Order: sequence, then structure tokens, then C-alpha cells
Amino acid sequence: MDTVAGADGAWQSARAKGLCYRGPRMVTGADIVRIARTLALEPAHFTQTAPAAANDPTGVVLDNARRRVNLRIANAAHGCVFHVRTLEGTGRCGLGELAPVVCRMHPAVPGPESGASPPDAEGTPDGDAEQDGPGTPGRPLDAAGLARAERRWAADRDHWFETVAHWNALSKDVEDPPGIEDFQHYLLEAHAARETGAPWPEEVVA
Repeated sequence: MDTVAGADGAWQSARAKGLCYRGPRMVTGADIVRIARTLALEPAHFTQTAPAAANDPTGVVLDNARRRVNLRIANAAHGCVFHVRTLEGTGRCGLGELAPVVCRMHPAVPGPESGASPPDAEGTPDGDAEQDGPGTPGRPLDAAGLARAERRWAADRDHWFETVAHWNALSKDVEDPPGIEDFQHYLLEAHAARETGAPWPEEVVA
């Protein structure tokens, strides 16, 4: 995040120290799908796994339930793979508005307390429009923007839990245990089904 004087600078510094250098704490399937589609990359190119607890609703079952892992944005030596250094030595999220919702909300410190959303290109507030979710990375959200971001994140999180649960039910007791890339392909299909209101992928196959 670029260095900015005053409160915004402190806010951006907290974002970088608390999140960007070690990657987002939790991404949802919607975050992963959005990044993959926009950058035309398979999720395997920018994600990694970590061991998950037995009761973790985001724990993806692999190897006939012998392993349970979380899927997250990959880290490199400098931290999150999308965290880039400027010539001045400060940091910036290379994803911009593609950044996971949790990244754009962190830390959750609202800007102006008026409750009004930032003006759009024509100078009028955007009201409660949900389509663009959180605001611009590197700038505190106002109270209304933060509320919209939280609603969007909650909906994405719930669908993420459902996707993992569906996958885990599918992957039990199969002859050829699926791997993490199989799950990533399933994730892309499940998200497309969510957008169109179609059944879950396995229900179509059945």
C-alpha cells in the first residue's frame, strides 16, 4: 500500500502489516473464481494449501478423507504473491479491485461517518448498489460501503461453505481419490452454477 500522510497512511500501513505480507486470512471461492477468470489463470497458479482442522467448514477433503486442507492465496518470500513493491520501497496490492473481499475490508475502519457512499463518476452517491461490493483498495470504506462489503462477504462465505460441503460428500469412498486441482475445477463449475441459478454440478451429471 502506498505511503499517504495522516489517517489514511496509518490505515494503509495497518493493512500492509496485518495482511498483505502474509496473505489474506481467508478467501472465499468467489474471490478465487474472480481472480482466475479475470487473469485467465487456473487457480492452481496462485493458490496453495494448508492443513485444516477437522471441524473447519472450509476444509477440503482429499485422498479419501485422509487429508483436509484449506485453499488460500499463495505466499512467496515477500509475502502474498500479489503484493508488489514500489520503487520507493512501499507495498501495493497488485490485484487492485480484484483483491479478495476480506483484503478490501481490512482493517475494518470506516472512513467518514456520514453513512453515504462515495460519489460515482457523475458525482452522485451510488446508494445501496451491491454489484461492486467493497470500495477501492487502499482507501478506507465509509460506513455504508463497509456494510455492503460485509453483506457480500457473508453471502460469499456461506456459498463457500456449501461448495466445500458438497465436494466433501462427493469425494468420499471413490476409487480414484481426487486431488486439489480436481476441487478447483469443481469450484469453477459450482460458481458458474451459482451465477445462473443452475443445480450443483454433480446434480447435472446425475
